[in-house]
Amino acid sequence: MKKIIKRIGYLFMVCVVLSYCIPKGGPIWIHKRSKYIKENISKNTYEIAVDFSKPSCEDRLFIYKLDFDADLVYSGVVLHGQGGNSTPSKPEFSNEIGSNCSSLGVFTLEGLVRMKNGMEAIKLKGWSDTNSNAEIRGIYIHPCIMATLLPFNLPKVNFPLNNTSNGCFAVSYHTFEVIKYYMLDDSDKTKLIAYYEE
Repeated sequence: MKKIIKRIGYLFMVCVVLSYCIPKGGPIWIHKRSKYIKENISKNTYEIAVDFSKPSCEDRLFIYKLDFDADLVYSGVVLHGQGGNSTPSKPEFSNEIGSNCSSLGVFTLEGLVRMKNGMEAIKLKGWSDTNSNAEIRGIYIHPCIMATLLPFNLPKVNFPLNNTSNGCFAVSYHTFEVIKYYMLDDSDKTKLIAYYEE
């Protein structure tokens, strides 16, 4: 039994180390920005985009540095909510309180908070009709073990649904620290834009 626990521990450590080392990539966001937030021109240095139409075991959270162009600085996986008729491959979106679904639209990162379980999280405020209840619903960006244990992208594969996300943006511990770093570096509130393309 001790040997099994040791092996699981080693595997966990290897996965965490690999998640820090593997290069990240993502799509060019400049075309998405013009479509999704042309009416919400950002004064921020950094912006986060979440493409929920991509499989959840692929990178679908992208951090961009905004200057004359939009330069990708980091990407990582993010889980979607388990509510409604969501499946591992296709999320259902809702702004309803108690729906446990992810929401689309423009959010701002409002600062660090502690959730009921004591875990650190980033509070979100929704600025679109599709996510205006984000604060009441307790929608956060927070780390989760499941995303942390994935050391590399798995093309066209999805995480199983569970209570890791009841509408929150559940990310790896490394991604959470990266978001904190860029969020705290920004003079204005960092924006997160969540979207889905059929």
